[in-house]
Amino acid sequence: MTRLRAVAILWPFLVSGAFVGALPSVAPAPAPQAADEEKIKQLERDRQDAFVRGDIDALDRATASDYTTINGSGKLSTKPQMMQNLRLGKTRVLSVRLDDLRARVYGDTAVLTGDYRDVNVRDGVQRETHALFTRVFVKEGGEWLAVAYQQTLVVEKP
Repeated sequence: MTRLRAVAILWPFLVSGAFVGALPSVAPAPAPQAADEEKIKQLERDRQDAFVRGDIDALDRATASDYTTINGSGKLSTKPQMMQNLRLGKTRVLSVRLDDLRARVYGDTAVLTGDYRDVNVRDGVQRETHALFTRVFVKEGGEWLAVAYQQTLVVEKP
């Protein structure tokens, strides 16, 4: 094989290799799924911070109108009931700790689970709560809103 013919045959490979090698190295962008999962975790942290600050307006904006919550005693409450309790000061959260957050996003729906601990005052009585929880978020108009919450109390071993 002549040199000229070898170069002619190899030319496309040489050029493409040189071109690819000349491209800048770019780190892959985070997957949209992972970004949404982190967003959901941050929304929960922000939500709990709003409870501690007593920022009822922020909670109102971040909560769907048909929101329901089931507390550790099995009592079902709606958004209007929750907001009324907060406005009347029946429930105050003094501190919150979230652990083991796991978010899963399915299109415009997200499920968040985690371990929740707080110090709260309900009807004038201070108590500590330790619960595992599930919160469901739905994306409406480009914004994630909390639509459901359920917690199961963790019984501490003596």
